[in-house]
Order: sequence, then C-alpha cells, then structure tokens
Amino acid sequence: MEDRKRVARGVPPRGCPEGRSQLHAEALVEGFDPDVDVTVRVQQTVERQVLNAQGEGVEYLVIASTRYASRKETIEHEIWIPSLPGRAAHIETAGEKRAELVEHGVPAGALHWRWEPFHATIEAWMEEIIPGLRRVQVSVANRLELEDGETEQPLMRTFYSTEVVMHSSNGAFASLSDPPMHLREHSAACCNEGLWPVPIGEAGDRRTMLASQIPLEDYHRPYPTPAPSPSVASTPPTQERPPAPATPPKGAPNAPRWAALR
Repeated sequence: MEDRKRVARGVPPRGCPEGRSQLHAEALVEGFDPDVDVTVRVQQTVERQVLNAQGEGVEYLVIASTRYASRKETIEHEIWIPSLPGRAAHIETAGEKRAELVEHGVPAGALHWRWEPFHATIEAWMEEIIPGLRRVQVSVANRLELEDGETEQPLMRTFYSTEVVMHSSNGAFASLSDPPMHLREHSAACCNEGLWPVPIGEAGDRRTMLASQIPLEDYHRPYPTPAPSPSVASTPPTQERPPAPATPPKGAPNAPRWAALR
C-alpha cells in the first residue's frame, strides 16, 4: 500500500494504475514576440545496498567510525529547451556501480548502487491567443511501459519532484491565481494537469514561472526544496546515527547530484 502511494505521488510508467504518466502545464505570457526557454528537473530513485566483507547484503555497516546504511537515494535529471517550440528526450539505461570500503588497508565491505532505465520526453510550445498574448504549454511524460506480469509497484522506474521552469527575458508571465482583469478569461481557460504554475522571484517580477507538483502561492518564499521521493528506514531505533560524510565515497553514481532520501 505504501509503495502505491509513493508511485501515485510521482510520474509512473505508462499503464500503471496508480498516478499519471504525463504532466501538463500552461501559462500566459504577454509580449509581442517573447523569447521563452524551459528547464525541467526530475528525480529518480537509486537503490543503495551495503555489503559486508563476505559480499552479503546487510542493513548497515560501521567502518572507520562512519556508518553506512542500505537505503534509497536519488539522482536528479535536468533537461533544457532553449527556445520554443521544442522537444527533448532524456534516456538512460539501467545500470549499477560499486564502491569498495576499506578499513586499515583491508577490504571491509562495499556499497552497491542499482538503478532502472529512465526515459522522459519534454514537449514545449507557444500559441498566440490575441496579439500580445501567448499561451505556453509544457508536457512531461514517462515513456517507460509497465511490464507484463509486473506485480510490484514500479517504484524504481517512477520519477519524482517534477519541476518545470519557464523563463522569458523580454516577456511578462501572468499569475493564474490572481490574474489582471483583462486576462481573467484567458487564465481560466488554462489547463494544468498535475502541475501548478506560479510566478517566482521578487514580488512583481514576471519573467519566471515555476510549475511544480506542490501547490504554492505566488512569489512563495523561501523557495521550497522539492518534496523528497519515498525513503526507506535504515537506522535501528536503539542506535544513534553518526554524521554522514560530507561527500559520497569514491565511485558513487553522479556524485555531484546525489541526494539521500530522508
């Protein structure tokens, strides 16, 4: 049941009965020839398994006063479309990686990461409504298919914390929750599915819109950290967890972008 809730919060593979495999955002931008670029960020779950010196999977291991726990982590994917209309696909194959853990010069265990394939497509375009006003539309889709006979929820092939950032250097986006009087009818016609666009930045700055899976107020401050993907409890309740190392061990996947799920 918990996995079903987690998948429903993300963007699962097509054919999954939980959640939606495609998100859609629309926003209004004023200007006679506005330039708009779109950046999309999503997170993917990575499974980290701690292995002891015998190569057996364990819940945790303490080496050189550092505690390593088996858990779920995330990596972030970012896709940029510099001008509209535009279409982009981000594809990565399934894989795995291993980092050895050494204590006093002797192999003491290892960290093993595993991730599923990733296939996202982004489509972004503009349409003129009236002179000086355009509707920007962005669709984000998970193109993986639910496998036949799959009994477990596709947690590892779902992506989370989707954010769509629309930016215009010479146009002015309109708030959809509190639009100016002359745009209220057009604002009401915008169709957003699974994403909520709001202006961000300094109050009154209309150059940038953020569409996230979390409903926010206009010019929300502080800028929120995207809701984390589902986590796995890995620390025994009777023990305190020492501070995590400042950087991941050598060999960790996508080290600059790694983030432990909490």
